[in-house]
Amino acid sequence: MSTMVQFRNRDRLIITCLLAVLISTLGQGQDRKELERRREALDKQIRTTTALIEQARSEQRVTQEQLQLLESQIQAREQLIRTMHSELRRVDQRIIEDEEMVRSLTEDLEALKEEYARMLQFAYRNRSAYDRMSYLFAAESFQQAWKRSRYLSQIAEQRRRQAGLIEEAREEIDARLEALRTQREDKVRLVEEQRTEKRKLDGDRAGRQGALSTLKKEEGRLRETQRKQEKQRKELDSAIRKAIEAELKPKAGTAAAGSGKLELSLTPEAKELNAEFEKNKGKLPWPVEKGVITSPFGKQAHPVLPGIIIENNGIDITTEKGAEVRALFRGEVSSVIVIPGAGKAVIISHGAYRSVYSNLRDVSVTKGQKLDTKQSLGTVLTDEDGSKAHVEIWRITSDGQLVKVDPAQWLYR
Repeated sequence: MSTMVQFRNRDRLIITCLLAVLISTLGQGQDRKELERRREALDKQIRTTTALIEQARSEQRVTQEQLQLLESQIQAREQLIRTMHSELRRVDQRIIEDEEMVRSLTEDLEALKEEYARMLQFAYRNRSAYDRMSYLFAAESFQQAWKRSRYLSQIAEQRRRQAGLIEEAREEIDARLEALRTQREDKVRLVEEQRTEKRKLDGDRAGRQGALSTLKKEEGRLRETQRKQEKQRKELDSAIRKAIEAELKPKAGTAAAGSGKLELSLTPEAKELNAEFEKNKGKLPWPVEKGVITSPFGKQAHPVLPGIIIENNGIDITTEKGAEVRALFRGEVSSVIVIPGAGKAVIISHGAYRSVYSNLRDVSVTKGQKLDTKQSLGTVLTDEDGSKAHVEIWRITSDGQLVKVDPAQWLYR
């Protein structure tokens, strides 16, 4: 019965190999989908940025917005190339692993074929003595004859099953290898295309340098614009604080009125809304249908003026002229603010969070109105530096403090 044990061991080896292939395929499939998702997102961002750059260039003048868009384009393309290289390396590794698996299974198949050949030769040389019927009739009892018959059938069936299993596995792996080779060729082609675009983008960098030189000649105008924008940022910050404080501070004459602290008391519905808002961090829709973040959250150097540091309380999203600005999440309009010279702003309450949308030309919502996710708030304002929606997110802490957080971390990427 040693032959049957050998067959069973070979079966277990083949099944183990196939399970390893399956597990590896599932894991790599998930990684591949994530890389492809990232690549598609970057492709979309690049297309949007390209369209916005062309829109800015159509104005027949160099603007700060163009510089910021080009820098965003460069970063997106470089990230896209890195992502595609990761995809290519992963595909190469899969091909190497699968080729090794094919070699291993082919060796097993060849061993089985050799065993078949030896058995056929042995049976032919001893066909009179070892004929199947003679072998069975030579049994000492009916029970022994039955066992011999069963044993012979098991050997034949075991060999057929193993050979079929290995053949099927090899065919499947060969087909997958062919598909992977095709995929790798596609990836190489795509990477080369991206490298070509990167070279074009290097040309844009040279153009960017020229634009930068042009803008530096207008330093006086840019410094005046910067002072104006800084003043508007401070006015917006003050208006937001006043609006939230007016909403949350205890009424005059109450015991808590003299404490100076914000009193945040959430209803059960507001607590649920707050939890849902937090749960969706990183999943919120963009406030515009098409746009690129051209000024991130926090402190950053001015793109043109040396020594000037801009502190952005939110993010600036360059978008199309007249673009619709939408709510990041469902909630209630807590305030509508007018900033002289800088359009209008809308504040939406999401429990302990407030999302703020400013630089709006007009507003289509009113205070106290309940809103759904992606509901229109108004349209973006276009000025001399383009069309930018400004978005902020504020959080009210348990001890009554107002904290600004980075909106980009809440948006879907």
